[in-house]
Amino acid sequence: MQQHFPVEINSPEAMKAFGFKLSKHLSSGDVLALIGDLGAGKTHLTQGIAQALGRNNAVTSPTFALVNEYTDCSPELIHFDWYRMEAPEELLAIGWEDYLERDAILVIEWPDRFPEMIPPGTHCIHIEHIDGGRKLSYAIA
Repeated sequence: MQQHFPVEINSPEAMKAFGFKLSKHLSSGDVLALIGDLGAGKTHLTQGIAQALGRNNAVTSPTFALVNEYTDCSPELIHFDWYRMEAPEELLAIGWEDYLERDAILVIEWPDRFPEMIPPGTHCIHIEHIDGGRKLSYAIA
């Protein structure tokens, strides 16, 4: 995946297209942490990944639901938003440890809220606002 970064994205459509391309480098059991401010494009990136995995219906931010499961994807896609959580115990209460055992791709928005809960080997994409768009960089946790 490293060969795709850094990259500059200049529209929501381009962010979705990048997510589509990025999905080809993800497989069951992978965790993808998306780090960026409000409006950075985390959900658009996830929408592109879901589309590439076969999802034809809407993909929305799980801001209030905390987690959305897309079982019609192959592999399954589980999309988290930790923004509204106050403590790691809330994450454990929704079954975080069980999700880590699933044969799915896990995408986390706002993982920097609880960095101690991110498993080693997590793919991390940092999204920052720049003039005319976004700049994405990549690291492994």
